Amino acid sequence: MKPSGVEWIGDVPEGWAAFSLKRLVSTKITDGPHETPEFVEYGVPFLSAESVKDNKIDFDLKRGHITKEQDIIYSNKCKPQKDDLFIVKSGSTTGKVAIVETNLDFNIWSPLALVRCNLKRAVPKFIFYSLISQYFQRQIQLFWSFGTQPNIGMGVIENLKVAVASVDEQKEIVFYLDQKTTQIDIAISGIQQEITLLQEYRQALIFETVTGKVDVRDNTQN
Repeated sequence: MKPSGVEWIGDVPEGWAAFSLKRLVSTKITDGPHETPEFVEYGVPFLSAESVKDNKIDFDLKRGHITKEQDIIYSNKCKPQKDDLFIVKSGSTTGKVAIVETNLDFNIWSPLALVRCNLKRAVPKFIFYSLISQYFQRQIQLFWSFGTQPNIGMGVIENLKVAVASVDEQKEIVFYLDQKTTQIDIAISGIQQEITLLQEYRQALIFETVTGKVDVRDNTQN
């Protein structure tokens, strides 16, 4: 291990280095349009910060639809594609992260910053895991500013630090984390189901007791 040179990262293995996020991308980190589009009933899905949920993109929470013509105009600045990363840069969910896992045609609004990895230096899923990690989220909290809600500027985002290994080692780490996090998610799901069943039992017990269906007289006598 060796010092990373970044306080909130700490030590990293030999061969690793801490880079600014802007040094790991293939295109300049950007965001969606800063104007309010005219929404239509059908068209290209248009996403904003609320669509980033549980580190995934929820298209059911899209802001609306825009026309194909509007999408073409907005795409001159920003056009999401598979394996892009989103960072919420303004609003109550500032710092939330998602990775694009679809080839579906869509576009984004200005509260989302788009990060597109340089595949020669960074594996998108590895950077995704790094962005949701405690050390990266700590940086966001240290450098965000407040108006009515927290926000973080594009210039700040591109200079946040990420610890990276070789591309081959990044791939190994992604494989390991995919396996382990899936196991944890399955365990969490099982626990949540048990909690749901216990809550249902609690409600049924209260109902049946307060309506006289459960005889508690023997249990209340001293």
